[in-house]
Amino acid sequence: MEVSFSEEKIENLDLKYADQQRAKLPNGLEVYYEIYGNMDGPTITIVNNFFLISPLWKNFTKELAKSYRIMTYDLRNQGATSMVEGDIEFSSLIEDLNELLNYLNIEKTSLVGTSTSTLICRDFALKYPEKVEGLALVGPLFCPYGSRRRKFLTKSWINSLENGGAENLFAHIYPLIYGDMTIENGGSAAYLALKERFVAINSEDQIKRFLKSSLTTEDTPDKLQKIHAPTLLMAGEADFINCRTSLEASAKLMPHAIVKEIEYCGHIPYFESNYLFELHIGEFVKSITNA
Repeated sequence: MEVSFSEEKIENLDLKYADQQRAKLPNGLEVYYEIYGNMDGPTITIVNNFFLISPLWKNFTKELAKSYRIMTYDLRNQGATSMVEGDIEFSSLIEDLNELLNYLNIEKTSLVGTSTSTLICRDFALKYPEKVEGLALVGPLFCPYGSRRRKFLTKSWINSLENGGAENLFAHIYPLIYGDMTIENGGSAAYLALKERFVAINSEDQIKRFLKSSLTTEDTPDKLQKIHAPTLLMAGEADFINCRTSLEASAKLMPHAIVKEIEYCGHIPYFESNYLFELHIGEFVKSITNA
C-alpha cells in the first residue's frame, strides 16, 4: 500500500521547463516537448490532460525512464506551447499530436493518457491506428455506454469555473479526483499546496476552452470496438467515474484490452500510487515489445 501524500512531497515537485527549442508544426503551432530516458528503448508518449504541464511527468516516470524513451509535450494553449485564438477544436488536439510525431520522426509509439487526455488518445488511435503501438488509459473519462454522464460532469465544472474561477473549480474537483485516504493523510496543508499549483498553471480562459472542446467528442461503444491496439485500462478503486464493472464493460468492447485496478487510490494513480502506475505501464509496454 502506497500512501505518500504530503505538503512536502507537493512542494518538492520539479516543474521547471528545460531550455530547448519548440517544434514548429506545419499548422504554425510551436509545441513544447521533452524527450528523456533510455534513448535505445521503445517510445512512450505521454499526453497531458487539461490541467497539467509536461515537466511534471519527470517526477512520475523515473522508473519508466530507465527502460523507455519518454516523450511529453504541452497541448496548444497550455504551458510553453503557443496560444491560438478562438475556440479549441477537439480534432485539432488529435492533429497536433500527429504533426508532432511526424516532426520528431516517431513512426510508432505507446500512448499514455490520463483523465481528459484519454479522450485524445482514444480518438487518435481511431484516426491513426498505424502509429499506435499500445494505449495505456489511466482514469478513463469516457464511458462504455455513452457520453451523457461525462458531459453533465464537464458542464458542472464549467459552471464552477464561471462562478468562482480556477480556485472554485479546484475546490469542486479535489474531492472527486483524490481517494479518501489520500485526502485524510494530506490534510489542509496538502490541499492548499495543490490548489496553489493548480491556479498557477491553469488560467480560467484556458480551462474553459479545453473543457468546452471535450464536449464535442462522443463516447460510443462502436468507438471502443474499433480500437485494435493493445490497451491497458487503469484506475483507482475510488475513481469517481470508473468502477470495476465500468472498466470491464469497456474492456469487453475492445478487442485487446486488460484492466488494472489500484487499491487505496482515486482518479490519478500517477500521483497517489506512483509505484504501481509505473509498474503496470512498464509491464504493459514490455509485453507489447515482446509480442
